[in-house]
Amino acid sequence: MINPQQAIPRGGTAGALRWLADRPGARFSIDDLLAALGDQGFGLLVFALALPNAVPGPLIPGFSVPFALGIAALGLQLALGLHAPRLPRRLRRLSLEQRRFRRMVDRVEPWLLRLERWLRPRRSPLTTEPGERLVGVALIALSAMLALPVPFGNVPVALSIIVIALGQLEGDGLALLAGIAAGLLASLWNVFLIIAGAELFHAAQRLG
Repeated sequence: MINPQQAIPRGGTAGALRWLADRPGARFSIDDLLAALGDQGFGLLVFALALPNAVPGPLIPGFSVPFALGIAALGLQLALGLHAPRLPRRLRRLSLEQRRFRRMVDRVEPWLLRLERWLRPRRSPLTTEPGERLVGVALIALSAMLALPVPFGNVPVALSIIVIALGQLEGDGLALLAGIAAGLLASLWNVFLIIAGAELFHAAQRLG
């Protein structure tokens, strides 16, 4: 367990994730992240919950559901105007093997470092308190889409959530807008996949 007095060092999201990935231990839990959050709050936690779904891997039924529930809980808190994340004990215990978390960080770190060069504080209506509530509503909607067992559908949704999380971390209104727009496109893509899958299923039934 991370010492609560030992906050994540400064240096951007990539630096924070690298620090967490390189610490000793067998597993990495949301409790560990909360203990080290400092004032980086919702953004880093949403990022950490979306990350396992943004890295392509084997399809595991139900894998995205607990992460989606965590993101939905955080989105609801933002929509209600809370300024610090709160999670139920069951979600706080959600964990991954430390070596798996380290591999994910190894894969996303290069593009995350490039993305951070583009991010900067940019005021917009989405960086105000009413705007944060709207961002919370968007996260709830995207978490519902993330929870759906749609092949090839989770990655674009998770990536849009990550862009929103980075926008929150950097106070970047343009990134928040881009993440919400990407989330809308990812949701439309999922709707297309669902409809196409249903049509293929019915066609197969008719042929049978």
